[in-house]
Parts: sequence; structure tokens; C-alpha cells
Amino acid sequence: MPASRLFTRDFTLMTVGQIISLFGNAILRFALSLHVLALTGSAAVFGGILALSMVPTALLSPLGGILADRMPRARIMVILDFSTCAFILLFDALFARSGNLAAVTLFMVLLSLIQAVYQPSVQASVPTLVAEERLTAANGVVLQVQALTGLLGPVLGGILMGFFGLYPILAVSAGCFLGSAVLELFLHIPFTPQPRTAPLLIQARDDLAVAFRFLSRDYPALLRLLGIVALINLFLSSLFTVGLPYLVKVHLGLSDQLYGLAEAALGLGSILGGLLSATPVGQIRFESSHRYLLCNALLLLPVTVALVLPVPPLVSYGALLLCMGLGLTCAALFTISAQTFLQMQTPAPLLGKVGALVTTVSVCAMPAGQALYGVLFDVLAPVPWLAVLLGGGATFLLALAARGALSRSVRIA
Repeated sequence: MPASRLFTRDFTLMTVGQIISLFGNAILRFALSLHVLALTGSAAVFGGILALSMVPTALLSPLGGILADRMPRARIMVILDFSTCAFILLFDALFARSGNLAAVTLFMVLLSLIQAVYQPSVQASVPTLVAEERLTAANGVVLQVQALTGLLGPVLGGILMGFFGLYPILAVSAGCFLGSAVLELFLHIPFTPQPRTAPLLIQARDDLAVAFRFLSRDYPALLRLLGIVALINLFLSSLFTVGLPYLVKVHLGLSDQLYGLAEAALGLGSILGGLLSATPVGQIRFESSHRYLLCNALLLLPVTVALVLPVPPLVSYGALLLCMGLGLTCAALFTISAQTFLQMQTPAPLLGKVGALVTTVSVCAMPAGQALYGVLFDVLAPVPWLAVLLGGGATFLLALAARGALSRSVRIA
């Protein structure tokens, strides 16, 4: 039984390893994206390569979940971090200076593939490293690490890229993965091996079938929860990712610097959500967590008003900054609450697979939502506030639907 304190030795080691590894990944992916843009000069090619690099995360996360339930999770982390370090050095030696676009694309896809396998091991490890009463706070810490590295990685990556170019970034990133792998050599994550009863591919198919059967037949309440998470990404998260750059850059006509500040506000909102998860604000009962979604819907109303009224662009920008930042805080609190409930209700041998299925469905919902809001903002260009209002209305209806679904989930549990 894990100790009752949050930062046990092994949870601390895993968290620090995550910080180092994700930071190395963030600065590397950001630098490679700029490198692709510099090589091609084409926004279409740039966007296509970024979309292609997301495919492994969407499609191969279940494979990561199977491995997380079949192999010692600490060993998976060590192997993947050492492998990533080796791949970076190999890419640097063979392709980095050649300007080979195909090699860069393949390398970005490979990084995404590694993360698709790596993250399920981390998510499945959290419930085994902390006591149940600390699980919400632990998930908050994991989310904070992801948000912080996603916020600071591109900042440092941009500075290094501007002053030194791609090659020093490759060295820094390789050093991060090497340091994380060495640290994880001392990590102990409780693991009970499962017997293999069939050849590898058949076993993988059977493992996924067990996870689907658990969600669809044994515990359909979790399947409803999965649907709610997917709809949040479809209607709410996509509104933030598409609406913010469109409204700041196109509708309000503001500078790149102010847009960068707005993106930072979203990252800080997620970090604040992780911090609040350990306070009474983040400790409400799961069946009441639909209130976070209601808050999101209400926070979109001031944004709509600021876009409708004939106010200076900076006033509308301030409303966007404040409301969307707080909206990400609420979204993070709901995500942490949902993930904690999912982990507590899922049997230990299925943690990796079920968590990976959640990731797959969530990631697949994002492109659909982004395409939806892309069309809406184009069609409603003279009145973009209407797209925001529609997003807020959809979020409000989703919160009402979630209220009943979450209550049923808890009663069944």
C-alpha cells in the first residue's frame, strides 16, 4: 500500500523524469516544426506534416496501453528514453544538416510514436504510486508537468533556435532524454505480470477486446464518461485552439506578441487547474464535476459580449485572455476529476489499455472539432461572436447531459 503522502520517493522520481523528458520533447518538436517551415516556406506542407506527426498518438495509444499492462512500466520508460536519445544522435549525424524533408518528417512521426507508447505507462503508474486519497492531487501534478513543459519548452526552443539554430537543440534534447532514462533506472513501480495465453498479435487483439468489453458491457458508465470527454474536446477544446488564434490575429488584428501572450495564458490556465486540484476547489464530488463545464459555458458569455460591443480591440483581447484562461482552468479540473474516477474504477490489469483508449478517442475528436470551428469562423467571419456563442451553448447542453451521466456513473460504482 503506498504511503499516504503525495510525493513518495517513486512518485517524485517519476515526476522529475517526466519534467526532463517532456521538456526535451517539447523543445525538440517546436524546433523541428520551425525547421520544416524554414525548409519548405509552405504553410500547407507545414500543417500537413504536423497533422501527420499526430497520427501515431491517435492510432497507436492502445498499443502503448497493452504494453503498459504487459511489461514493467519503469522498464518501458527507461527503454524509450534511451532509445529517443539514440535516435536524436542518429538523426543529427545522418540527416540534420542535409535539409532532407522526408527524414525530418519521419523523425517527427517517430517522436510521436514514442510518446504514444510512453504516456500510457505514466498514466497507468500513478494509481500504483500514491494512496487513493492522494490520486486527484497526483493527477493534477501530472497535468501541471505536461502544461508547464508545453508552455516553457517552445519558449526556450524559440530562443535557442533563434540564436544557435537546430543543432544545439538536438544536443540539449538528447541530454534531457538521457538524464530522464538514468533517473528512471532507480524507479520502482509495482507490477504484477500477466500470463500470455496466445501469440503476440492475437494476445494484443484479445487484450483490447477485454478493455472494450469492460467499457461496453461490464461498466458502461465509464463508456458514457468517455463519450463526454470526447464531446468536450469536440465542442470546447477545439473552440479554444481554433478560436483564439483566429479572433486575436484575424478578427482583432493584433500582433504576434499579443497572440503569444494569449497562448501563454491558456497554458497558465491549465497549470492553475492542476494547482487547484489539491485544494477544496478541486475536491468536489465527481458527480458534481459538471459544474466545471457550466463555468466554462458561462465564461464564454463575456467573450461574446466583448466581441459584439463596439469596444477597442484591446478590451476584447483582455476579455479573451481572462475568460479563456479561466476556462482552461475549469477544463483541467474536470479532466483531473474524470481521470481520477476512471483510474479508481478500472481494475489494475486494465489501467493501461483503458487509459489509452480514452486518449485515442479524445485525440480523434480534436481534428473533427477543429475542422468544425474552422468552417464556422469562416462562414461567420462578419459575426465571429456567433461561433463563440454556439460553442458556449453546446458546452452548456453538454454540462446538463453530463450531470445525469456522472450521477449514474457514481451510483453504479
